[in-house]
Amino acid sequence: MDTNNKYYTAEEVAEMLKITTESVRRWVRDGKLKSVKLSGRFIRISQEDLDEFVKSMRGETKTNK
Repeated sequence: MDTNNKYYTAEEVAEMLKITTESVRRWVRDGKLKSVKLSGRFIRISQEDLDEFVKSMRGETKTNK
């Protein structure tokens, strides 16, 4: 894992986005939101990947900022 980047649990991401934890896990399963799998059901989502996901949901990309 990149030690210069902040990582969040699925629960923390759900709280930040005001959604359910299951929605976060579904996005990860569907490949829409990148995550790092630690073991079992434990995942971490980097701030960078979360920012990119939110931009993509808003219809923004790196090329059309």
